[in-house]
Amino acid sequence: MTNLQNNWLTEGIFDFEHKKYVLMAYLQHINHEFTSNRLHPYLPELQFHFESCSEIRSSKSRIKTSLPKNLSGINTNTWKLEYEEVHQDDPYMEDLNYILDFSIPRFSKSIADGTERFDEVEGNVRISPVGIVPLRLQEGYLLFLHTFQPLVSVFQYQLALYDQMKERYLKTWFLETVRIGIGNSVSQIKVDLTRKNGSLPNPATYIVESNHDYPLHETLLPVAKKLMLKEINIT
Repeated sequence: MTNLQNNWLTEGIFDFEHKKYVLMAYLQHINHEFTSNRLHPYLPELQFHFESCSEIRSSKSRIKTSLPKNLSGINTNTWKLEYEEVHQDDPYMEDLNYILDFSIPRFSKSIADGTERFDEVEGNVRISPVGIVPLRLQEGYLLFLHTFQPLVSVFQYQLALYDQMKERYLKTWFLETVRIGIGNSVSQIKVDLTRKNGSLPNPATYIVESNHDYPLHETLLPVAKKLMLKEINIT
């Protein structure tokens, strides 16, 4: 199982054992990806599923709290009225309770594992400006230096408004991979980019380096985006 549909709770066979199997297969895949330091899009996916399940449980609890109850007596220690539940969950809702109780802590643990790896990668990544830093940092270029090859992967970035989590984020798109060496330094790449794109006459340009050969799109790019948001003073 390489992914988990957004409506995995309700689609297909609604049975605790089946959903348990589906979830464990998915989390096993996620663990394999994390072990290989491939963190995205898996970490945001886990966060989405965790929040979805938590919201369903909270909504269910709010509904149950709002249902009528029978007065069962008085607590003589606190002198408060005590009530008993009138409504009882049907088998469908009981299965849903089992699934949520099983899923939520496992999503939480996987998120913690992924976050720990993300923080570890962040500690091994350096991001530094190329040349003079302009006043406007909201758009420019990210140059990813390959760890064991004389290559640079070039991305253009732009600060976007808000994502589904209602947070500012960097929108990026890949431009090219350039070989560096004598006569073609990182500074020269910035000059060439400026010549090609007249809309950015003085672009903010940053070089991204790491101590390890992390996957570019799944790991280095998300980490660099977070570091750039700090550089722009968004987070």
